[in-house]
Amino acid sequence: MSWMKHLYEVYENNSGTVGEFEQRGEGQRFTLLPVSHVTQSAQIEIVLDREGNFFRATVVPKENARTIVPATLDSANRAGSTVAAHFLHDKLFYVAGDYMKYGGEEKRSQNYLHFIGQLQDWAASEYTHSKVTLIYDYIKKGTLIEDLVAEKILFLDENKKMIEKWTAQEDKNYGIEKPDIYRVVTGQSSEALVRFNVLSETPDDPPVWEDKRLFQAFQKYLEGKMRETTESGYCYVSGKFLPLTERHGSRLRNAGDMSKLISSNDKRGFTFRGRFNESSQAVQIGYDVSQKAHNALRWLIQRQGYRADTRNFITFGVEKPVNVQVFDGSTDLLTSFYGADFIKTDKDGTNLIVAEQVQQALKGKKYNFQVEGIKNIVVMAVDAATTGRLAIIYYQQLNSELFLERLARWHTTCKWHQAYFDLGLRKNIYYEGTPSTYQIVEGVYGERADEKVKKELYTRLLPCIVDEAPIPKDIVRSIFNRVKNPMSFNNDLSNPTGEWQRTLQIACALIRKQYEKEEIDMALELENRNRDYLFGRLLGVAEVFEAWELKQKKDSRTTNAARYFNAFSQHPARVWMTIQKQLNPYKVRPSEFSGRYITLLQEIEDQLKTEDMNNTALGPLFLLGYSSQVRDLYTKKDRKEEKNNDAHQEQN
Repeated sequence: MSWMKHLYEVYENNSGTVGEFEQRGEGQRFTLLPVSHVTQSAQIEIVLDREGNFFRATVVPKENARTIVPATLDSANRAGSTVAAHFLHDKLFYVAGDYMKYGGEEKRSQNYLHFIGQLQDWAASEYTHSKVTLIYDYIKKGTLIEDLVAEKILFLDENKKMIEKWTAQEDKNYGIEKPDIYRVVTGQSSEALVRFNVLSETPDDPPVWEDKRLFQAFQKYLEGKMRETTESGYCYVSGKFLPLTERHGSRLRNAGDMSKLISSNDKRGFTFRGRFNESSQAVQIGYDVSQKAHNALRWLIQRQGYRADTRNFITFGVEKPVNVQVFDGSTDLLTSFYGADFIKTDKDGTNLIVAEQVQQALKGKKYNFQVEGIKNIVVMAVDAATTGRLAIIYYQQLNSELFLERLARWHTTCKWHQAYFDLGLRKNIYYEGTPSTYQIVEGVYGERADEKVKKELYTRLLPCIVDEAPIPKDIVRSIFNRVKNPMSFNNDLSNPTGEWQRTLQIACALIRKQYEKEEIDMALELENRNRDYLFGRLLGVAEVFEAWELKQKKDSRTTNAARYFNAFSQHPARVWMTIQKQLNPYKVRPSEFSGRYITLLQEIEDQLKTEDMNNTALGPLFLLGYSSQVRDLYTKKDRKEEKNNDAHQEQN
């Protein structure tokens, strides 16, 4: 139960943020929930005056719909036709005393009685709150739907029954567009969640669903009730004698997620399989501990989780919920640490140098962890095999220093020359760095791959980053086979930020990681005598040679090196003879660069052993040789052109 203990500690260490809403990007607001509370999306807000009378009502926009609702174990886990009301805020057919009067369904006739009965009990207890009393005084009048109709939030048909869904017929009858309530409610209007507020006495008076004093009042009220009805025992997580619970939290990944990490609801022998008579014999968990651990997990997923299909990955500090994404690439890591200011350009305004910056950023994070007292980092992944069962499919706890060392090693050993198009700067940015896991997954399987396949690759790469496990060979083989077929990619093959070039550089990063022990340099290795590497260099020279010649003639054809790329990787000696014949017209035509290319081709061929000049298929190192050679030639050509331009300017 170490995962639960750590999540419980996260909650305790961040208890000061309970009930304070945050927002991640453009998504919904979220918060670390108080114990015995859930979040629901409200569609209707009713405001009462200080006398408990109806004041106004509005339809709640989706971006402000998150509402903290006091709840019991029964109401938090209710499903189907179960009658189990929340406190204070709930669906219309629970809170409206006149629901049946306006055409309510008979099967829901007891819902209001259950809601008003338990609210009355809270309002009359020693742990009541002035806002609770005002809300109870209003709801017991039983005029809620009548007030919403008068306020033109809800509408009635010709039989004075509530209109559950707005149709084209209502457009004709009323002569108005569909009202807001029917736009925000996905089902029937009677299923809209109604939240209540009270006019503020002071400017800093929080709304009812964010009032921490009200949270505490409900917790004390429910604690008193639980002492009367709940068995106590030793909690396996905390080791303390506490009120126990056999019902645990759901809705961990999203509002509609009913799967649970802990469940024992099968009384027919399946769950226990004959080992125990009662579920409590298998495990005992305190109610407070369970609530806090599940609330912490829910908060972390919303706050800093990474989602791939139905799978959620989270990395967090136990002492503080520090956000370090293990799936980030080098540029993502730098952005999170430096902001947009990490971009440093050379004199031509295009190159981004990040190799040393990544290490500096990780050192900075290490220093911050030490200052903030973050000693432990947890990496966790959860997913549901069925709609009712949630599983922890990966869990690792590391010392924060060790975690950052492994992250640094990943960014050091799995990197290559990368490029992307910066929309703000409107130009290509080149850098040495590690691709993000998202980019790796897209590179291995392509954009159209099944999401379930992609999420499995995320999970398989996690140990490579966190545990320093080797890259699975089938992953490298898959991206190698994709890159070997450049003609299957749609866009310009010579575009450095095009799909094929991006996939090639990602493949090179993974291959370099796979051959980590050989310490292959990203710069061109002139002394490397590996057969695959040398054949890659040959094809790289042929590619640049022909591309330059075609550019001089303003010919947009694809080079023979690109067209024969796959065939060359399968039968290098035979196909190389074909490519050489295609290069002959350029060899006999004298030009500024042709002599250098011809000499370079001869030098590489001389380095190949006689027995290596055969048709055995090339391995992944072929791509490293190709990429390094192409980059080296283009870099030298650019530098020579730059020198010629400088000399020409000096003469003028």
